[in-house]
Amino acid sequence: MSEIINKEDQFFDVYFDKHLKEAQQSGEVILAYDGVLNTETISKLESEIENKILEKGFPKAVIKKVFFICVESLQNLLIHGNKDDNGAQHNYFVLSSNANSVKLQTANLVATSNIEKLTHDIAVINGFENSADLKSYYLEHLEKNELSDKGGAGLGFITIGMKSGNKMVPEFFEINAIRSLFSLKITINVD
Repeated sequence: MSEIINKEDQFFDVYFDKHLKEAQQSGEVILAYDGVLNTETISKLESEIENKILEKGFPKAVIKKVFFICVESLQNLLIHGNKDDNGAQHNYFVLSSNANSVKLQTANLVATSNIEKLTHDIAVINGFENSADLKSYYLEHLEKNELSDKGGAGLGFITIGMKSGNKMVPEFFEINAIRSLFSLKITINVD
């Protein structure tokens, strides 16, 4: 059992380091967090995010989008992230910026069996060519009001797609037959 735990820790360390280095090479890291999330940690991170993005002097519309997407992403990590055999919920979050955009890279554990559904759901959202069609899809989803087994209505990715105005980039790295690392990159244009 400890081999699986160590392997999951190792996966997260490797990919957190990789995504952090990518963010540093392509711009400036605004905030990076690697660890367990709970409501208290999220509250602290939200305050820190708000302060740091205000310091950057982005236009007000960009600040609102970035903050909303960060909060929604942190909530998704907390609610939908799987736990390992010891009950630990691995997560990380890298927020960075360059002259043209703000990027958010998140990661959490997911059931390997859920990869196909997540890939499909994100592909559907990314498939909309204009914001009006994506908004209609959101309203249809809202009307159905179907809750998942974890209490979500499946609106998180849709709202992130709507707010960012860009395609989300998911990546999956299988750790074992049971769990995989799910990484999601979100870009918000500054101009």
